[in-house]
Amino acid sequence: MVRSSIAALLDDLDFFPDLSVLEHLLLYAWSHGQPSAEEVVENIIDELELTSAKEQLPATLSSGQKHRLGLASCLVRPRDMILLDEPEQRLDRVGRLWLARRLESERRSGVAVVMATHDPALVDKVADRVLEIPQ
Repeated sequence: MVRSSIAALLDDLDFFPDLSVLEHLLLYAWSHGQPSAEEVVENIIDELELTSAKEQLPATLSSGQKHRLGLASCLVRPRDMILLDEPEQRLDRVGRLWLARRLESERRSGVAVVMATHDPALVDKVADRVLEIPQ
């Protein structure tokens, strides 16, 4: 039960190689019981600017697009916690600003956000508590 409530992006995902971006996200949403999966998936695809790539296979995506697909995989499913390892990686400045706003919104809506990051601006924007590990 607990596992189904945690959406995680801990490393580069192994994507379904024969499924398009759209099909991949629909599979995630449907398999996790997301109500109105099609609408949620279309909204996330638009939000993450993957619209032009939604019919592409994962192998054809840039590293930034693959990372956004991984983030999208977390956001198309119901969740009580989102667990992320350096979610800012491979995102440009605009993408990092979006990520901070999105994670802050997740937190405000009651989703626990747990992440490892080297981005002080992301920590400042999102974190309620910080655990610093000495170098």
